[in-house]
Amino acid sequence: MDEHRRLIKNTGMIAIGNMGTRLVSFLLLPLYTALLSTSEYGVIDYLVSIAMFCVPFVSLLMDESIFRFLIDCKGEEDRKKVITTAMLIVMVGMILFCVTGIPLMLVLHYEFTGYTTIFTLLNVLFGMLSALLRGIGRTDLFSFFNFLLGATQIFLNVFFIVYLRLGLTGMLLASMLGQGMVTLFIIRKARIWNMLAVKSIDVKLAKEMVLYSLPLIPNKISWTIINLSDRIIIMSVLGRSAAGLYAVAYKFPNLMDTVYGFFYQSWKESSARVLGDSRQEAFYNSVYWYLKNFMYSIVLGMAAFLPIVFRYIINKAYGEAFYYVPLLLLATYFSNISGFYGGIFTAYKDTKIMGITTIVAAFLNLVLHFSLILFIGMHAAALSTLAANFIVYAYRRVKLERYVHLRERWGEKAVSMMATALVVFMYYRNDMYMTVISCTISVAYAIVMNRRLIMALIRKMKGRKQTT
Repeated sequence: MDEHRRLIKNTGMIAIGNMGTRLVSFLLLPLYTALLSTSEYGVIDYLVSIAMFCVPFVSLLMDESIFRFLIDCKGEEDRKKVITTAMLIVMVGMILFCVTGIPLMLVLHYEFTGYTTIFTLLNVLFGMLSALLRGIGRTDLFSFFNFLLGATQIFLNVFFIVYLRLGLTGMLLASMLGQGMVTLFIIRKARIWNMLAVKSIDVKLAKEMVLYSLPLIPNKISWTIINLSDRIIIMSVLGRSAAGLYAVAYKFPNLMDTVYGFFYQSWKESSARVLGDSRQEAFYNSVYWYLKNFMYSIVLGMAAFLPIVFRYIINKAYGEAFYYVPLLLLATYFSNISGFYGGIFTAYKDTKIMGITTIVAAFLNLVLHFSLILFIGMHAAALSTLAANFIVYAYRRVKLERYVHLRERWGEKAVSMMATALVVFMYYRNDMYMTVISCTISVAYAIVMNRRLIMALIRKMKGRKQTT
């Protein structure tokens, strides 16, 4: 299969499986902000961030390793070796986490020890099973189970929060029950036990997989620190309500990150499959141009339309979150593009560069946040996150040249900068007349900058009609 077609097909399948539930979840944001206080929202965001920080230590990021090694497998026996070995490593990590993590949280008098432990373990299991499905080429099942997870959690959230009025506890229960039920369903439906065999445990392979994933742990942890440190500092210095406002502000960049995530899941596979192909560099460049223009169109589009969203949809108690969104959108954009570069690094199995860049960025984020928070409040979190993500983006861009030369279109960059200046200026004016102009600029930008992609899709659609 042509790799462009494979990339589009897999991205489409993942998007179809996730878009509906993610959209509904986003549209339920007014409901959540109406029924949950800013303090409760801050606690939920903080707890999830703590769990996400623990996941890489528990799993040793075997989900990344199992996916990459399964792509190279030649037969069923090779697959069993990879899956069984990876699952054994993860089980050991889960046991060690329970033995050491729970007593530590109890000693520290952490209020949500039980929730955090269960949420962490479920995320590790679900991540492993998702990576396994993608690694064996079952993107359809991966997409379906993600859809099922989203739909289940939405239903349970509405049931616990709206009907039973359980508030914070209801949202936590919905997350855990949803993930637990879907994880069990995956194990049964995919017959995971048939992919495991004690005799397939391979010590040499285990070392190779750990050596591959270990450099990714600092990378993952550093990204988590960039996000988690913001929550910890805000909650400690400015309080739970401020953390809740910041969490709502991050909901919009997270939506953009979700859209990119549909692509990234497929990109890691496609970037590895084209290695050694004569058209490899041309493929990387074409995807790079399409991706940058598309993602930046989302940045400008969200910034242009958000004044309308905040005015008519978001509860007024969360109104202050409005001021931090543009900086976080730009930070997420740089994070997404550096993730694209990371896909190429992992294709070459050069995972060391991933950890180095994000460790530096995490340190910079902490220093800037601590230095600025007493002077500019929550703007310190947004600015430090933007600076950290830009550093990762710039450094990886330079280091990528050792493997592939990605060409830049400087004229398009100049247009993007001018459009950004206009849209951001009109955003902070928060005037309806200005908002209409801003929306017009963002739509025109999206059409002009993505014209090649639009024309390619139109030609493809016409070609399908002619064949039918």
